[in-house]
Amino acid sequence: MAGGSDPLLTLPAYASAFDAWLETNPPALAAARKPIAAYAARVEAMCALMAALHEAGWSRYGWPEALGGRGGTVLHRAAMWSALARAGLHGMALFEHLEILAPPLVALARAPFVAEVLPQFLAGRELWSQGFSEPEAGSDLASLRTRAVASGDGFRIGGRKIWTSWARYATWCLVLARTGTTEARHRGVTAFAVDLRSQGVHVRAIEQANGTDELAEVTFDDVFVPAERMVGEAERGWDVAMYILAHERGTFAWFRHCFLYGRLLEQLPDAGAAGDQALGNALLDLAAVSATSHAALRTHEAGSTLGARAAMTKLLLCESERSVHDWMLAGDPDLAIEVSDDARAVLRQDYLFSRIVTVYGGSQQMQLETIAKRVLDLP
Repeated sequence: MAGGSDPLLTLPAYASAFDAWLETNPPALAAARKPIAAYAARVEAMCALMAALHEAGWSRYGWPEALGGRGGTVLHRAAMWSALARAGLHGMALFEHLEILAPPLVALARAPFVAEVLPQFLAGRELWSQGFSEPEAGSDLASLRTRAVASGDGFRIGGRKIWTSWARYATWCLVLARTGTTEARHRGVTAFAVDLRSQGVHVRAIEQANGTDELAEVTFDDVFVPAERMVGEAERGWDVAMYILAHERGTFAWFRHCFLYGRLLEQLPDAGAAGDQALGNALLDLAAVSATSHAALRTHEAGSTLGARAAMTKLLLCESERSVHDWMLAGDPDLAIEVSDDARAVLRQDYLFSRIVTVYGGSQQMQLETIAKRVLDLP
């Protein structure tokens, strides 16, 4: 059913029906919630789960019908991932980008293109990566040097991106490239959806300290991109970047904190009283994220964006990520080195990842500066 005739557009009905489906223990969910240390195998399991969710229709709620969805709002997506966390799934893996990149694509990219790629993403068939940082343009993103030059009915992109999330596994990359002068800084940047299968694209995976290859270096050597794959307007790529960061730093916190709660509850039966203070800290931090990120969801549901306020939610999520894993380490000092089986190896990966959360998506120092200048109006 579509439009107003679909009873699952009512959020309680959707949540109840989805919970009932999860209780049947679908094979794809059973496989994906097992601890899988090898990242490529984890991606494969998550793609299979997304295929099952898409086939059953669940992952299509929360997205516009004209673009392959079934209607509803971001609250439908929040309900789905919250229920998956309660059902034992440990994380979204590279489908975090569904809540970071897909919303700006829906809002700002050409509708025919989005109608083509969004269903493929929702079904786990074509994945997305984010090409922002460069070797000499990390925190100072406005100084990026990757360039896009007009060529016929499109653009040719040349340059190099670093720390590109999930590029090894992705089909597409949302790339910021300079179309104006270097002196124009953020005013001369345009966003493009680049097909990583294109001639001239080279992807080199980067193995992180925790053993995963979530990040990559991507080189664009005279890569042609059709004009219709521009996201947003020419020279307005900074607006696209800010839209993305509002989701990455704001609403995404809801999705991530659900899995942190799940991890905490999973480890709680084996916890000792010695870690009670650390546990209290973790619970307080998670409660703060619950409040602020739910408010962020409501803001986006109403058609607004968080803007600079997203920095506060990002900081709270970072504290939660670290405090949950600090509590786990306090009760299990071998956590940071243990790899005896997949379950232990995944815990180690997650713990080590929690050490860098104040860097990705904009450093902690940048978030504090944003709050000081753009929220508190400090000099």
